[in-house]
Amino acid sequence: MCDQTAAVGAAGSTGMPAPTLHGLQEESLPPLPIHVRPWWFPVEELRNPLVFYLEAWVADIIFGADRTHIPQMQWLGQVLLTVNVLKQRDLVEIAVFGRPCQQSRMKRVLLSLASWHRQHRNRAEKMQRLEDSLKGPLLDPDFA
Repeated sequence: MCDQTAAVGAAGSTGMPAPTLHGLQEESLPPLPIHVRPWWFPVEELRNPLVFYLEAWVADIIFGADRTHIPQMQWLGQVLLTVNVLKQRDLVEIAVFGRPCQQSRMKRVLLSLASWHRQHRNRAEKMQRLEDSLKGPLLDPDFA
C-alpha cells in the first residue's frame, strides 16, 4: 500500500489524491457498442440496404428510447438494422440489410407498427379534445 503523501505526489500539483483502485472499480463505464456481423448473416447482403425514414418519436416507441429492441428485431427478421438520427432531429433514417424479400418484409412490419402508433396517438389526441370540450362552464369551476 502506498501512503497518502505518495499518492498526492503522483497526482501532480493539483493537491487531489490519485484515484484508488477500489474507486476506479466502482465507477461504471457505459457499455461499448459492438457491431459484429452475426454468424447467420451473409456478407454479400451488406451491399444494397433498403433505406426509409420515420419520425423520431415513432422510432423511439418502436425501437426503445435507447434502441434496445433492435437486436431482437434483427434476430427475428434475419436482417441487420441501422437507425441514425438525422440533423433535422425529427426524422430517423432506417437502413435494412439482408435479402430483398426479408428487407421488404421488415420494412412492411416497421411501417405497419408506425401506422398503428400514429393512429393510436391521433385517437388519444381526439379523446383529449373531446374531454376538454365536454368540460364546460357548468362542469369546470376554473373554466373562464
